[in-house]
Amino acid sequence: MRFLHVADSHLGYSAYTKLAPNGLNQREVDVYNSFEKFVDYAIKLKPDFVLHAGDFFDTVRPTNRAIKFAIEQLLRFSEENIPIIIISGNHETPKLRETGSPLSFFEHLKNVKVVYRGKYEKIEVDNAIIHAIPHSYSTDALKENIEEAHVEDKYINIMMLHVGIFGIKEFSRGDFNEQIIPSGYLSPEFDYIALGHYHKATKVTENAFYSGSTERFSFKEAEEKKGFYLVEIDGGMKQEFIELPVREMIDLGSIDCTDKSPNDITREIIERMNNIEDKIVRLSLSNLNAAKYRSIDWKKIRKNGSSAIHFEINYSIKDIEHEVVARSKIGTLEEEWREYISQVPVGKDRKRIEELAVKYFSEVIK
Repeated sequence: MRFLHVADSHLGYSAYTKLAPNGLNQREVDVYNSFEKFVDYAIKLKPDFVLHAGDFFDTVRPTNRAIKFAIEQLLRFSEENIPIIIISGNHETPKLRETGSPLSFFEHLKNVKVVYRGKYEKIEVDNAIIHAIPHSYSTDALKENIEEAHVEDKYINIMMLHVGIFGIKEFSRGDFNEQIIPSGYLSPEFDYIALGHYHKATKVTENAFYSGSTERFSFKEAEEKKGFYLVEIDGGMKQEFIELPVREMIDLGSIDCTDKSPNDITREIIERMNNIEDKIVRLSLSNLNAAKYRSIDWKKIRKNGSSAIHFEINYSIKDIEHEVVARSKIGTLEEEWREYISQVPVGKDRKRIEELAVKYFSEVIK
């Protein structure tokens, strides 16, 4: 028996301002494209079934566009007679039960089974039993659901969970509504445990795995490969990670601005911006004060960064007063003023402004 284990597709996710040629948010389109590539692969492989371990959608209330796309892709499974089982994750589980789940839209699709009511469900597919446990309404309810699932003889037993795990290492994301359980709840008796929630493909125990997400959703995931698992169980268990082509994210590191002029900072930023076209890019500035910030050529930087899907610069402005107080030697008011004005872009009138202020200082001090 062979099946596919996928999770965290987050359909409907969008970010940044860049638009695709069709006028939609580019990141929303990226997420659709990666999931469609997964479906293409599944149809080509024709597995016995597909397991989606939660966060199929990015939100409890996905847009009509996200729902339409999801139905189109699920109908492709249906038409190919490939069963797919989807459990709810924390992103698509409402705080209030009466809100309803977006997974309910798929209940009547052939070969599509959705599990979202917060209760354990047992699903039989050929000679396998899928012990499907959706995101529950409390951690205690989740643990009760896990305890209700029992391995049955003469079947291949597979458990599905959308949870964070702690034990030797903690696998969590700090998300809203996140549920975390000890690794001891992952019973070694199951032939395979398909996990969702943690976005990096990871082996947790000998039989429990996170498949990771199908796209990158933060710079924490910039270096991670994205995809899904092909799993074969025939006496033993064999597994292969299939990588999906996804949007590239690049962290250009940090520039220390302490001893750099605004021109130096501008030049170094642009030098680091090689080969950023169609990528998501981040850079950080440290030890930047207000005067230098105002003198950086942001227009030139924005022009050079326009080929990226998104280019962001993270920085914090050092407060000048605090900077002065922190010095081991504090100069006179005139000395401090001359140092400050030397870093401010005031054009041809710099000398006149500098001397006029010094004149006023002397009058006030008198």
